[in-house]
Amino acid sequence: TAFAVALQALERIRGLGQIPDPPTFEVWFTYFTGHNRDLNRDIDAIEAETLSPARVHALHSRHFSSERHFGQLLSVGHALGSETRKVQSVIQVANGSAAEYGIDLQSAAQALGGRSTDLSVSELVSSLVRSTDAIQQTNALLQAQLKQSEDQFRLLQENMETLRIESMTDPLTRLANRKYFDFSLSQATGRAEDQEAPEPFALAMIDVDRFKRFNDDFGHTTGDDVLRLVAFTLKNSVRSTDLVARYGGDEFAVLLPNATLDNAMAIGELIRKAVAERPLLRRATNESLGHVTLSVGVAAWVPGEPSESLIERADRHLYEAKANGRNCLVGAPRLPG
Repeated sequence: TAFAVALQALERIRGLGQIPDPPTFEVWFTYFTGHNRDLNRDIDAIEAETLSPARVHALHSRHFSSERHFGQLLSVGHALGSETRKVQSVIQVANGSAAEYGIDLQSAAQALGGRSTDLSVSELVSSLVRSTDAIQQTNALLQAQLKQSEDQFRLLQENMETLRIESMTDPLTRLANRKYFDFSLSQATGRAEDQEAPEPFALAMIDVDRFKRFNDDFGHTTGDDVLRLVAFTLKNSVRSTDLVARYGGDEFAVLLPNATLDNAMAIGELIRKAVAERPLLRRATNESLGHVTLSVGVAAWVPGEPSESLIERADRHLYEAKANGRNCLVGAPRLPG
């Protein structure tokens, strides 16, 4: 099961004295599933003492296709949750079964003792009651062991959930990262192509205007503050079903499920205005450093379109917004003239 494989992976990582960050866990989880023969062959050819964190990360970069293996990693947490619920069920059964059995036998012994003079039957039942006492003691040890296992399962599940969240989150902005965005875009494209219940969607590509100026004039710490400000405002300006991601550097992407081009343009304009209206303050002195503006390009998915093409169209609109003077939105190519 996924749970058993996860245990093996974490044990190997612990044995190497390494941290189970997402790439490291992904390497060892896949190694123990045996699904990637090339990876297993490369690892088996390396002496264990030379498997440094850097080397494990290099193996990850060499062997992993982001979307497929990211999907596998996301499924592990769900599998662990199922295993935990099974253990909880076993503990509940163990807690009650022996005690109920003992009570039933004691009742039978009392009934036979009051109604029968056949001592052999009464003695037999009393013997069974004594045996039940021994069973209950053994069962108590089993319950303690199961409880310990339950605690370990819960801890492992919490660790896996942490790994899952870290694997899909940009550490600076706390938005979805590029890897999770690519995965979600692939999923959205699949849903849109569903013949029975298609779910159209749109995409907004967003770039911070003159971001280099903030870094040059005020330093990289202020540049990071700009990205956090934009991320916070984006997150609070979209619908709960929308996905906001840091696409790379000072560029962001917003995946808009069940949105037409008009819907997406309205949301994009709301985002642009919300950011432009928020002043940028220096944290140490509360000094105003001006306002941040965004250029936004929007495109709606069209049937049969690959996700890469959708990104390219939204990017073209973004660059047109830049060419139009920045701090604006473009959702369709400008008409000539």
